[in-house]
Amino acid sequence: MAKRKTLLDEIQEELGNDRELNELYQRELAKLDIAEQIATVRERAGLSQAALARRIGTQQAGVARMENQTYRSYTMTTLAKIAAATGATLE
Repeated sequence: MAKRKTLLDEIQEELGNDRELNELYQRELAKLDIAEQIATVRERAGLSQAALARRIGTQQAGVARMENQTYRSYTMTTLAKIAAATGATLE
């Protein structure tokens, strides 16, 4: 019996056939990953959003925005501050 195609199979097939779409998908996926990583390193460091905000020189709402998957204004400077404040490594 042939394996049924899943939605993920169809998406991967479409991405494989369209270089521009695949590049856009990869960029968006990376942005989602950044938000998740910020929350993860903050939690591993035992910091609240407010405590991390104080360490990097911003407000708690700013950290909350950066942990939101729709945020798009990351800077290398801010990511480096977050890494230093949480003991993480920026790659």
